[in-house]
Formats: sequence, structure tokens, C-alpha cells
Amino acid sequence: MVESSLSIFIDGKGHISTDDLFFTYVFKWSEGEDTWGGEMAPMDGETVYIPKGLNLLVDIDTSPLLNAVFVEGALIFEPDSDPNHQRTFDAHYIFVTGGRMELGTEEFPYTSRLTITMHSKIDDPYLPIYGNKVIGLRFGTLDMHGVAKTPTWTVMETTVEKGASSIQLHEAVNWVAGDEIAIASTSYNPREGERRFIKTIDNTDPSKPILHLTEPLEFRHYAEDYEVGT
Repeated sequence: MVESSLSIFIDGKGHISTDDLFFTYVFKWSEGEDTWGGEMAPMDGETVYIPKGLNLLVDIDTSPLLNAVFVEGALIFEPDSDPNHQRTFDAHYIFVTGGRMELGTEEFPYTSRLTITMHSKIDDPYLPIYGNKVIGLRFGTLDMHGVAKTPTWTVMETTVEKGASSIQLHEAVNWVAGDEIAIASTSYNPREGERRFIKTIDNTDPSKPILHLTEPLEFRHYAEDYEVGT
């Protein structure tokens, strides 16, 4: 990534403070020939090479299914102002070597939705050491920061039975519709853990919200207090 500081000087008054902010000059994926050296933007099955000194901003909603992306400069994903906006990026291999791949930073997290899908079969060619269907990193930086979820985990207020499509939580959360959650197994079978997407949230009692799920549960999940005598 090429970072350039901005210096502003007013005659007779001196330099204006930039609060240590840095500005990055980028080429937008969507700008076509201006970004791609007079050629068309990449299509399905093609490989993208981002050389050192070039910062490529992914501002498109859907990428082609790329063969590989080799990053020696910077591959930066831009969030949308709409938190529900969905962006997808598809490739067989992404390899960051000496460069940077950024999906939000700790200070400025990615605030909308982004799905990166890696494609390959078990017998597809492997990158030496790294394998296939992979985001590989060598002497580079991978920044992946989304909006923090608080708390990151909690417990259910009551037991839910098989076939239930909603669960009540024991405490308030900042989770939103569209988030994916994991519901741990409460039996002796660890395979009864389930993953579900939140459809809507009922905050009638915000201290104990009810999550309505997009699909019913396949197993019973126990959530009761049980006192054992001493």
C-alpha cells in the first residue's frame, strides 16, 4: 500500500495539523479502462495481479469468479453507507505476498456486508505450502475487521424444542437481522450444534430479546437452572 501524508501550509501561520491521518491513492475496480491499463475489467476465469505501488479499491457489488488474485500492492474492500448492502467476491486463490488485503481496519471497521467465497475441489492444483481454495499470506498484512458484536456470546433464557424457529436470549445484544449465530449442543452429542441466520429480532423486552430464525431448529436445546443438593 502506498500511503501519502497531506501537508497544508498557510503563509504566516504555519502547518495545519492532520491529526496523523494518512491518505491512500487508489484505483477503483469500477473505473474500467482507467484502472485496467486500457483493457476491460477482469472476467470469469481470469487472474488479477496487483503490483507493488498499486492500491485497488473493490467498489463493485459482484466480482467475476476469478482464477487467482496475486497481491503485492493493496486489495481494499470499500464498505457501503447502507449497513445491509451486500457485496460478494469470488476466486479460487488469493495470495498476498508483501502486500496488503484490507476488509476494514480496527479503527475503521467494515460496516456493511461482504461475502468472500473461495472455490476449488480437493483435486484442484495446490499452491505450494498454502494449498487450494485459500487466502494465502506471505510477508504481508491481512486486515479483516467488522462491526464488533457485543456480547460475542450469551445464553438462552429458556429451553427450545426441536422445530422451534425462535429463541429468547438472557441479555441484551447488538446483533441485527441477517447475522449468523451458532447454537451449541446441550446433549451428549456435539454434532447437535446448529448454525442459523437471524430473520428478525423482537425487542419488546430489550433486556431479553427474542430472535426469530430463518429456519427451524433440528434439535432440542436445553437452557434451565438446575440445583443439586449438597
